[in-house]
Amino acid sequence: MGRGVSRVTPDGWSCVLVHRAASDIVPRIPLTGWVLGMEASRRYVEVSDSNFGFLPISDRMRPRYVASLRRLVALLKGECDIDIGDADALSEVKGMFSRCARRDQWDWRAVQLALGEPDRASARELSTRLGDVAAALRAGQIESAQSRLVVLRSGDLAPLAQVAAETIADSAPSIAGSRAVTSRRRSDTRGVAKAKAGWVLSRYSKERLDAASAKHAELLYVLGGFLGFHGHRVEANQFVDAFTRLRSGPAIFEAKSLTDDNELSQVRQGLSQLYEYRFRHALVDASLWLLLSRAPKEDWLVDYLHRDRGVYLLWLEDGKLSGPFVARLLESGSDATRRQAKDLTTR
Repeated sequence: MGRGVSRVTPDGWSCVLVHRAASDIVPRIPLTGWVLGMEASRRYVEVSDSNFGFLPISDRMRPRYVASLRRLVALLKGECDIDIGDADALSEVKGMFSRCARRDQWDWRAVQLALGEPDRASARELSTRLGDVAAALRAGQIESAQSRLVVLRSGDLAPLAQVAAETIADSAPSIAGSRAVTSRRRSDTRGVAKAKAGWVLSRYSKERLDAASAKHAELLYVLGGFLGFHGHRVEANQFVDAFTRLRSGPAIFEAKSLTDDNELSQVRQGLSQLYEYRFRHALVDASLWLLLSRAPKEDWLVDYLHRDRGVYLLWLEDGKLSGPFVARLLESGSDATRRQAKDLTTR
């Protein structure tokens, strides 16, 4: 950190430079930087000469922030009872306010904007109070945590956290022509509409198509609910069934309903669609996921899709996501890199 007097500051003020740039400071050579803040009481302006703190929120952190903020909102509104498992979510939000106070992380400015630009004193206070609740939970002191939470309910933290959660969720990069995929059940009539445009359906074929459309909608409902719970925004467009930004990066999903006689044809169609959609949307680093209405009867499909085609297979079981790759929906980019390196050495 260096000190100097800026020509644009009032007389008697100091300009505090937070130096994080790779190059050295050269005397009498003008510097261009970000104004981090001003404190009139201390008569100084704080400036940074790098983009440290001004990067967007990463795919790795975005769902963590969103899920934790939403949990905090539910607790503050009394929509659920607080328990020991909430300590991690409260600590995550505590860390967000700490970022605003300390300004010591690459994304602190984006977090600060999402949280309504609290000043440093307010950010420190909220960070401390949230930390106290989390600490009480980890110590098993539920009543103490509840009483501390009541104090937080008296302020405007709930609406602030709710806006912040949606702001951060909406900051995720989208695909062209996208629309949000909600986690509520809805009728999926795309298949029926396409079929009616092409031929007159018999009663039997229409019943089968209606059943397939309902199962397709259920698959997306379950997927959207799971990803939404963990802080991800799920989208779709004219072609893609579901798209999101996992902590490990962008991901494209294709859902297929199976019958006893169409398993291989549906898998083949879904596989070709995934490759096509990744190419057409120029998402070269996107992971590909095929979601089936049940576990495949052909056991070799799981290994073939994963090892040979680089596609992760999921399916529905008792109304929940199942399959060997469910946990990978939640892994971070660094976790994925380490796992991929291990997979290569064990093949």
